[in-house]
Amino acid sequence: MSLLDSLPERVHVVEMLPRDGFQRLDEFVPTDEKVEIIDALSDTGVDEIELSSFTHPKAVPTLRDADEVATRITRRDGVTYRALVPNLRGMERAVEAEVDKVNALVTVSETYTAKNQNRTREEVLAEMDDIVDLAHDHGIEVEAGMGTSFYCPYEGAIDPAETLAVVDSVVDSGVDEVTLATTMGLANPVEITERFTAAFEAHPGLDMGLHLHDTNGMSLANTLAAMAVGVDRFDASVCGLGGGVVLPGDMSGVGNTPTEDLVQMLERMGVGHGVDFGRIEAAAHDVSDRLGLGLTSHVLAGGTVEGVLDTVAADGEEN
Repeated sequence: MSLLDSLPERVHVVEMLPRDGFQRLDEFVPTDEKVEIIDALSDTGVDEIELSSFTHPKAVPTLRDADEVATRITRRDGVTYRALVPNLRGMERAVEAEVDKVNALVTVSETYTAKNQNRTREEVLAEMDDIVDLAHDHGIEVEAGMGTSFYCPYEGAIDPAETLAVVDSVVDSGVDEVTLATTMGLANPVEITERFTAAFEAHPGLDMGLHLHDTNGMSLANTLAAMAVGVDRFDASVCGLGGGVVLPGDMSGVGNTPTEDLVQMLERMGVGHGVDFGRIEAAAHDVSDRLGLGLTSHVLAGGTVEGVLDTVAADGEEN
């Protein structure tokens, strides 16, 4: 089977900027500005937007306005609005905010779980049953977002058996979807292929996604590898903002995969995605200007077919 034969007809694009992106910033983005940005993203055609995180305000002060953001945004038909919930209290806030879906956080690494959530992995997994029950009682879907599915800053490479064990556990809890996260951005296409193949073999038909970070420059290659084995849902962030888990100092600007770069690849390959490329490109420029990010993606830097050919044509006229 060729690569073309293995690609899905359509993939689902999940926009992570309002949570993963804003979470990373040192300065608080005003609520009015968050709402404006999310409303603009809602008009781009992305399938889902992770609007914020219902984490304790002291833990993530840049997202302390999560409840207000959820109330004030204009919700568009056809867009799923989800939020990250680290625990049952976060799930209760998500119910009050009437989100469509939650990203129930669990990390594969025992050490990372202890440092990030101040609990054991077993405690987090045990609470997943209650989160799923409460969510389903209110018609809310649950995605298990699995951090450190491949690498951990404290434990290094994660044993594939550990990742699969967590997949088994959250599936037993009744989650609707599972997403493996390349939290450190160090996974390669072979690791992506092997880990997703094992999960699909254990749970045929499971709805699985991939949360993309780009530390090693392989995230779009990882996207291709994941699509080839049946993954059709991908988390990305406009301008690539987000991520940044224990990165070398010279890579402070590297984060999530830029949504505009992901969409450009899908569009050029003829894979359906539902996103208006012109609008997502405009949203990226707007966010870059608002936050002073600079040219943080290939699309922003003019690395499109049209952008490059126009540059070549202009240079030819000058010569």
